[in-house]
Amino acid sequence: MQVDNRIHKLTGQINKHLKVIGRLAGMDVLLTTYVARHTYATVLKTSGVSIAIISEALGHESEAVTQTCLKSFEKEVIEQANEFLL
Repeated sequence: MQVDNRIHKLTGQINKHLKVIGRLAGMDVLLTTYVARHTYATVLKTSGVSIAIISEALGHESEAVTQTCLKSFEKEVIEQANEFLL
């Protein structure tokens, strides 16, 4: 339980600093560990890395979890691209 609490606290601190970095860089997206993790997975996928390797790298229990995460993130990217066109 102490480890979980420490991880939660550190993640919060990291997210706070990432948001500052994102603002200083003039980014529209709020940077968080969640965004970094999904960006990492998406870059791997678009680089041709197998879902099995990505799943292992992210520590997912199954490839199905990884596929679900990547699909949801892809939808967001497509929606953002469509908004850009409009």
